[in-house]
Amino acid sequence: MMPHSTDRFRFIDVSRILGIALMYYGHTIESLMKTGNETAAMHYKFIYSFHMPLFFILSGYLASTALDSKGWSLFLRKQALSRLLPYALFTGLLLLPTLIFPSQSVGLDLTTVDGYTKGLLATFVGGFPMFNIPTWFLICIFVVELLHYGCRRFLLTRISTVSLCLSIYVVGSVSAWYATWLNPLNMLGPNGLILPYFMLLEALTGYAFYLFGLILKDLGFFRHFETTVRQFGLMFVCLFLVVYLYDLNQGMFTLPTYDAVVMAGSSHGNPILFPITAILGSIAVMIAGRLLSGSQVLQFLGANTLVIFALNGAFYHFTNDPLARWIHPYLAADGILVFVYGVLVSGLSLGLTIPVFIVCNRWIPQLIGRPGTEGPILPRLVDKAP
Repeated sequence: MMPHSTDRFRFIDVSRILGIALMYYGHTIESLMKTGNETAAMHYKFIYSFHMPLFFILSGYLASTALDSKGWSLFLRKQALSRLLPYALFTGLLLLPTLIFPSQSVGLDLTTVDGYTKGLLATFVGGFPMFNIPTWFLICIFVVELLHYGCRRFLLTRISTVSLCLSIYVVGSVSAWYATWLNPLNMLGPNGLILPYFMLLEALTGYAFYLFGLILKDLGFFRHFETTVRQFGLMFVCLFLVVYLYDLNQGMFTLPTYDAVVMAGSSHGNPILFPITAILGSIAVMIAGRLLSGSQVLQFLGANTLVIFALNGAFYHFTNDPLARWIHPYLAADGILVFVYGVLVSGLSLGLTIPVFIVCNRWIPQLIGRPGTEGPILPRLVDKAP
C-alpha cells in the first residue's frame, strides 16, 4: 500500500482509494446488516465478493519477478518495517480506547485480565489484530510478499506463473476447508489456541490473486482498452456479470453467520464463483481507476492508503455499530436509503482520516510504511529504495 508516483502506474493509487472507499462502505453496511436490514446484507455481499481480492491483485500488478542482490535479511527487514511496524502502531493505538469502551472490541471480554491477555496474544503473537480487525491485510500481504520472494526465482515464464497461480489457489481453497486449525478466527472460541497464525491460511489464496495481478501486467491487459469507450464498455460488462453472479455464491461459507465472502476468516464460498466475481469486480475498479487517474484529489488520497486503511478500525470498532443501532428504527430496507446512509457515513469517516495522515506524513513517515524516509523526528530506518 505504498504510493507510486510514476504516471504509468498512477491509476493503481486511484484504484486503491476506490477500493478503500468500498471497504469503508462495506464496514458501514455490515453494522447495518447486523440490525437485520436485508438490503444492507445484499450490499455487503456484493462488495465483499471482490473488494479484498482487489488489494492483492493491485499489489501483484506492481510486483516483479526479477531477482535482486539485496539479500533475504534486507528484504525481510524492509517488508517488516513497511507492513508489521504500521500494523503494531495502529493496532496499539486502538487498544487504548478499549480501556474506556471495553465492550466495543470484537469477540473479547475486555472486562477481565484474561480477555485483555488473550487479545494481546492474538494480536502480537497470533498475528490477528483483535483491536483493529481491518489491519489483518497488513499481516497477510506481508506473508504473501515473503512467498513471492521465495517463489519468483521459479517464475521464469508466463506458463510457470499461471501454473503457480492456479496451483496455489487450489491449495488455498482446499486448505480453507480442511486446515481450519490454521484459521486465526479459532482464537475466538473458548478453547482456541494462540499460535503464530499470521494469516498463513489466507495468504495462500491472497498469493493466487497477487500472481493474477502479475499476470495482468505481463499480458499488457489494459493496453487493449486504451479508448474511453472500450474502458467504459469493459467496466460495465464486468459490473453486470458481478451483479448477476455474486448472489449465486451460496451455502459453502465457513462462517455460518455470514452468507458472504469474508477473506479474514478464509470463508470464500463456491471455489469457482468466488474467483470469477473477485476478478471481474477488481478489473471494474481498476478500469474506474484508469478513467479517474487524472483526479488530483484521488491521487492525493491514493498516495496515503495505508493510513486510511488502518484508521478504518476506529470506525469499525467504535462508531459504526452504535450509529447503525440508532438509525435502524428510522431506516427501512430501501435500497436508495441504505445506499445514501452508507455513502454519507463512510464518506464522513474517510474524510476524518485526512488530518491524521497529513500529520503522520509530516512527522512519522517511517512508522506508516515509508521506512526509507529521513526525518524530521526519526532517522531513515532502511536505505532509501532507488
